Amino acid sequence: MTMALAVRDLQVQVRGHDTRRVLVETVSLEVRAGTMLGIVGETGAGKTLTVRALVGLLPPGVAATGEMSVAGERGIALSEPDRLAPIRGTRVGIVLQNPIAMFDPMLRLRAQLIEGVVRRQLLDRKQALDRAHTLLHRLGFDEPDHVLDLFPHQLSGGMGQRLAIAMVLMPKPSVVIADEPTSALDANLRVDALRLLREIGAEEHTAIVLVSHDLGLVSNFCDELAVMYAGRIVEQGPASEVLGDPQHPYARALADCSPSLEVQPRQPLASIPGSAPTPSEWPTGCTFAPRCPLVFKRCTEERPRLRPHGDRLAACHLAFGGDQ
Repeated sequence: MTMALAVRDLQVQVRGHDTRRVLVETVSLEVRAGTMLGIVGETGAGKTLTVRALVGLLPPGVAATGEMSVAGERGIALSEPDRLAPIRGTRVGIVLQNPIAMFDPMLRLRAQLIEGVVRRQLLDRKQALDRAHTLLHRLGFDEPDHVLDLFPHQLSGGMGQRLAIAMVLMPKPSVVIADEPTSALDANLRVDALRLLREIGAEEHTAIVLVSHDLGLVSNFCDELAVMYAGRIVEQGPASEVLGDPQHPYARALADCSPSLEVQPRQPLASIPGSAPTPSEWPTGCTFAPRCPLVFKRCTEERPRLRPHGDRLAACHLAFGGDQ
């Protein structure tokens, strides 16, 4: 399979007059066409900033460095948002956490789903309408024409999220970035939407980057997982291996916190003590050390690098049989 997306040495930082604060540091990712990568971690881990940097949608005052390749186009500088604008919405689509904000409140959904690809000459009008009907059917809408005649304010949260997914898929992008795309859906629709993303990704050779806080959910659909904590990837590798044998204590804690049918009735769900540090509070050593049950002296003095072991990467001194 060809490489649809490759990211090298991504950093996200806030720059003041005389200061610079790193929010995301040295993230590198690869996603092959037709596969799904899950980026997981708690709120504040840097997941959303990472994917927004890839499409030039960082907040004012926040800048990115590094480069990426998309569908064969190499060396796209992440520090140049103007280079990212032409590929956003065509070769790279993004579903954000607030899907209703993607729509113009004054236009019916038919125009918003169809006109964009027609004006860009990606599809003719009949092809666009046929594709919209197909996508809406597959996303659980029995009457696509009725839905296409609605205005955005007439959508429920779940409907808006599914329409946002359909709009992003319309131009058949090479890469789809989905930031918590199912948060407004109930359990059944959530699984259906993720299954659809995976199926369409495989059928159309589209790479999917799925951002979520739910390790257990995304591991059922993703080929690869990247676990983020305090602005860094702390573990990365095949989903089955990361979930089945996590090497970083944070990845292990996330796996233990994932709801399971095996949990006994009335038994409290596991949780991770403490909270993630803000960028201004990152310790000198391992950023997870204050919450880690396996912490030892070296952890507080030396930040572990992301070490490779076969297809796996982990940033822990004890990973892959490391010594204290």
